[in-house]
Amino acid sequence: MLRAALLLLCAVIGLTAAAPNQSEPRDLLCDICVDVVTDIDEFLVSDPTEQQIVEFVEEICAAMGAILPDLVATCNALVEAQLPAIIEGIVNDNLNPQEVCTSIGVCSGRM
Repeated sequence: MLRAALLLLCAVIGLTAAAPNQSEPRDLLCDICVDVVTDIDEFLVSDPTEQQIVEFVEEICAAMGAILPDLVATCNALVEAQLPAIIEGIVNDNLNPQEVCTSIGVCSGRM
């Protein structure tokens, strides 16, 4: 779990540094969503309980807060509101992370 959180943290740092300005926050949120959903997808292979998934994602959100403090609340709110849809999209609908994030309205239809 810690490894996934650290990888996501590195991705957030890279995305933040690579962004030429803050005019594209929606794209950054989409990229973060795809990263988080990818981690959830990989974590689901171990057949965790829903509570373990929630705790796992909360750890990722907290780790992102070390870099972008305002992101913690957004991440937690997204997870609380969308976790069932995220899991359903991955498990039942066999969607990839980009498709999941598009289906919950975080990403535009770009692929």
